[in-house]
Amino acid sequence: MSKIIKKLSQKESTTLENVIEKPSTTLDTLEVTSDLFLSKSHETLYYSTLRKHSTILSNLKLIDVAPKVWKKKYWKAYHCKNVILQDGNKFQGSLCRKRWCQNCNRIKTAEMIKGYSQPLIELQKEDDLFLITLTSKTVKAKRLRFEIDRRYKAITRTKDSLRKNHNIKLVGCRKLEVSYNEKEDRYHPHFHFIQKGRKEAEMLLEYWYKHNPLAGELGQDIRLIDANDCKSLVEVFKYATKEVAKDDINAKALHNIYVAIDGKRVFQPYGKLKKVKEEPEAKHEINDADFIPPNYEIWQYDMSLKDYTNPYDQDLIGTRQMEFDIEEEEQKKNKEKTMRNGK
Repeated sequence: MSKIIKKLSQKESTTLENVIEKPSTTLDTLEVTSDLFLSKSHETLYYSTLRKHSTILSNLKLIDVAPKVWKKKYWKAYHCKNVILQDGNKFQGSLCRKRWCQNCNRIKTAEMIKGYSQPLIELQKEDDLFLITLTSKTVKAKRLRFEIDRRYKAITRTKDSLRKNHNIKLVGCRKLEVSYNEKEDRYHPHFHFIQKGRKEAEMLLEYWYKHNPLAGELGQDIRLIDANDCKSLVEVFKYATKEVAKDDINAKALHNIYVAIDGKRVFQPYGKLKKVKEEPEAKHEINDADFIPPNYEIWQYDMSLKDYTNPYDQDLIGTRQMEFDIEEEEQKKNKEKTMRNGK
């Protein structure tokens, strides 16, 4: 079951074109399961509820390993959108806006793509855009914060050197990401850039080697991208870490990452790239209540059901049944595919 849900979640996250055009902030898109849902809002809430369930499990692990001051922060994500208020034909739920909340991370990614897509498209008219990945050696937990600071300074020195020595002013944006290798118990802080100009991209890599002599060729990457294709932008605007706390070891590592990046500007535009002016980041998520009759109701999240229920014990989404239906449809499609291939 979990593999099927994970596969569907990955599939829905790869199609982001509608983020820019729609006024609501969402990354959910219709995919192979669209005919199983009562409406688009029904589908959006279904996947949001699965992410909430995963966030709760992850944050419970984080709470177990974290000191008191951090436990309070993780509890906020645990309670994110615990209650949905139905006001006629609309739903509204409060957001925690924490990095360790999967739903809030997803919303933040959508906001960033929506805010920077058009400026990047305009920038692309001046010159090609390149997605650059810059890495170096992995580090132990005790050096992670120091190493992140050092690499930030290396990027600053690189921009200064290119401006002073080559009259090159870099224009683009960068994102810090940190992953964890459980087998080696080491952390991998690295950068993803969107940079204007091939020459500038290559010079950025050249100076990265100068400031990081231990960085090998493996892991460094420069590739041409199209700003009109939202999938090309996700690498820079996605989460600071993909990690989810599955056990105590993984939870401790994830906590170390959050401590190391605490107070850091994980995303940073530079040069003349500016975000389009828009509303402040959302504190509430609003969805259409178009798959149930209009009403004024309070829906409370039930962990055991992976669903929201009202005081009359009615389910809002029908998550358990949806999981069963999706698994059944997936098995049917796989069976039909096998039969076609057999012919």
